[in-house]
Amino acid sequence: MRSSLHALHPIFLAACAATIALPVVSPARAQEPEAVRKAAENAGPGSLVETARGPAFDRVDAAALERLLTAARGAHSDALVVLHDGELVGAWHSNGQSEPIEAMSVTKSIVNLAIGRLVTLGALESIDVPVSRFYPEWSTGRKARITIRHILNHTSGIQANRTTEEIYASSDFVRLALDAEITSEPGSRFFYNNKAVNLLAGIVEKAAGKKMDDFLRDDLFARLGITDFGWSRDPAGNPHAMAGLQIHAMDLAKLGQLVLDRGRWQGEQLIAESWFDESLRPGSPHEATSGLLWWLVPAYTAVVIDDAKIQEFREAGVDSAFVAAFARLRGRHESLDSFFAAAADVFGENWRSVVGSTLGPLGLEPARIERGPIIGYRAEGYLGQYIVIFPDKRLVAVRMIEGSPSYNPQTDGFLNFSDLVHALVP
Repeated sequence: MRSSLHALHPIFLAACAATIALPVVSPARAQEPEAVRKAAENAGPGSLVETARGPAFDRVDAAALERLLTAARGAHSDALVVLHDGELVGAWHSNGQSEPIEAMSVTKSIVNLAIGRLVTLGALESIDVPVSRFYPEWSTGRKARITIRHILNHTSGIQANRTTEEIYASSDFVRLALDAEITSEPGSRFFYNNKAVNLLAGIVEKAAGKKMDDFLRDDLFARLGITDFGWSRDPAGNPHAMAGLQIHAMDLAKLGQLVLDRGRWQGEQLIAESWFDESLRPGSPHEATSGLLWWLVPAYTAVVIDDAKIQEFREAGVDSAFVAAFARLRGRHESLDSFFAAAADVFGENWRSVVGSTLGPLGLEPARIERGPIIGYRAEGYLGQYIVIFPDKRLVAVRMIEGSPSYNPQTDGFLNFSDLVHALVP
């Protein structure tokens, strides 16, 4: 199993005090506090320490689990939780203590669950209703054609930048999205759009009658026993939807289990199964690995650079020295990791910036992608926050990391996390 295409997005998008929660279904054998403290001291500051072991520990491949833990420590992870068939395999935390961590864009996938819950409750008629149903100022022009689905699948056409500086400088994230221009026909083009996603916070508030974070706190989170979390709001009081959820890794694993079980939790159908039929398939014809704010994990992702791609660069007027260097990457790379390593050999450690700044302004993709069938789903966020779900193997895994001055995206991003999780159950 290879890494998903979304790990390549930085290239294609121009480089751009809590106790350990109980596991989802079965009780864990929590490590004795004194044992955890001593283990953390012996491991050193910032090290990943086992804090709980569950009944599923012996059901995963021991060697594969050791490889995952070794890689997690090497990537300076701050939290790792693995579930198998609804039971805890284990939980590991830096310094032996779980704390809420900023989930970054994993937040988007939790917003998906808020929308799904509202559809299930009948508070939202459908995701195919126009946004103008909630914001009448969008009742004319191309904005009148934008639906909730378009926001969920990143095809709204709302003008946005690759980076988020404009958003964080705004005093009202929802109003920023409402006032934005439309740069493409709704539904015609995929563009990963933080600005547009923030509009979902306003839609949830209008449908639920309360702020999105409050709605989740009182409804879905309360039912799952998620109580210790934070959610960033803009100066106008809107909870962020593009990011902003601070949460324990164990609680993210609960949400992953809810998705694995297609909305069913402890015998109650909290979100209709049909919602996951909608969410966990390609959300539009324009991006094969993007569902509705969830990413789809293919069995493999190969990167192909052929003569036609090199000729495309020449015809587009790309610098001849760059083309000559890029031609050294010609061939089929059987994994993202092998392509990344080859690109670093040719262009150096800053290859993402070199390739992105050269091809991005010309709208050129650096390679052709070939993928296998979809075998899993994941939420992912900046720095390397992940929920990974493999239905056939009944696996859910979460990895989280705090930002730090020493963060190294080449190693700490943990791009092969999905591969290592998939190997846990042969």
